[in-house]
Amino acid sequence: MSEFAQGLAVFLRLRGRQVLVVGGGAVAAAKVLKLQACGAKVAVVAPKLSPELAQSAQANHIEWIPREFVATDVADCYFVIAATGIPAADGQVFAACEAQATLCNAADDPAACSAFLLAQRSTGAVTIAAGTGGAAPGLAGRLADEALAGLPVDVGALVAAYAQVRQIQLSVFTGNGENGQARTRGLRRLARQPWPTLRSDVQQLAAGVRAQIEEELDRGDDGSDA
Repeated sequence: MSEFAQGLAVFLRLRGRQVLVVGGGAVAAAKVLKLQACGAKVAVVAPKLSPELAQSAQANHIEWIPREFVATDVADCYFVIAATGIPAADGQVFAACEAQATLCNAADDPAACSAFLLAQRSTGAVTIAAGTGGAAPGLAGRLADEALAGLPVDVGALVAAYAQVRQIQLSVFTGNGENGQARTRGLRRLARQPWPTLRSDVQQLAAGVRAQIEEELDRGDDGSDA
């Protein structure tokens, strides 16, 4: 198993958080756009900026620090992206982040990453992400595209229906003890039903799941035969 496969896939909540991008070229500009879409407060350290980044700085959409990177730049940053295109320079950024225990991604340099950016596709409340540990970023995008294309076109509505059923069960079977464990198993069974099942009336779905959970609790088993 690769080191990347042993990592933990997470989503970072960046809204309102300070993020640093080191580099002022086209790659840095693409990273900045993604960060801005997440609502992050973006600062860019670079002697020069691409026209796109320069325009963003003039509009005060990003903070521009017009000089070379220094290690103290990562202080108080939640996340850092190194996008200079120079391995030695990106390595310096990574080293500074490691010293501060700050997550760092380096564009096209997996060795200088403590975090990898995944190819991400979203529809409604559903997000699909795929990654290759920086080995094949273009292919990661295709994997995410095809994974999303393989889902039902109304997957957003199906997720909403499941979420409503879950909230009902949370209100009925409270706590994290025996009731909570049975509730979790009941919801997992629902999640594995054919998609058309989730298109049923929410109240009917909730009643069916509740009945299964109550039956399991009455039997006093772990639902392993369900």
